[in-house]
Amino acid sequence: MLRTLLRDEHGGTAIEFALLGPALVLMLFGLIETGRLFWTQHTLDEVAYSTVRCMSIGTDCEDQAAQQDWAVARAGAYGVAIAADDVAVTTNTTCKTFGGSNRVVIDAGFNSVMTDLIPQFPSAVEAEACFPRLAEAS
Repeated sequence: MLRTLLRDEHGGTAIEFALLGPALVLMLFGLIETGRLFWTQHTLDEVAYSTVRCMSIGTDCEDQAAQQDWAVARAGAYGVAIAADDVAVTTNTTCKTFGGSNRVVIDAGFNSVMTDLIPQFPSAVEAEACFPRLAEAS
C-alpha cells in the first residue's frame, strides 16, 4: 500500500500550485500596486504643475489658501485625496536655477499593502513643479 501511494501522481499539480501560487499572487498584486504608485506620482506631478501655473497666470490662486484649495480640488478630480497641509507653495524663489519663480511641492502619503511586504516600497509620493512669475499687471 505504501508503494502505491509513493507511485501515485494524482494531485501533483495541486501541490505545485500550492507552492507557486502565493508567489504568483504576490507578483500580481505587486504589479497592480506599482502601477497605482506610478499613476499617483504622475497625477501629483500634473497637480503640482497646474497649481504653480495657476499661481503665475491665473486669478483663482491669489493667496496661499486658494492655491492649496486649487491643488486639493485638482487632485480630487483625479481621484487622489490630498490634504491642504500636503501642499507647500513658495513665491518669488529660485527654483531649479531660475530666479523669480513660483514653486509647489506636494508631499503625500501612499497607502499600500506592499509597504508591509517589501520594505523598499515607498510610503510617500513627492511632486515638485516650478513656473516663472509673470510681471504684475499695472
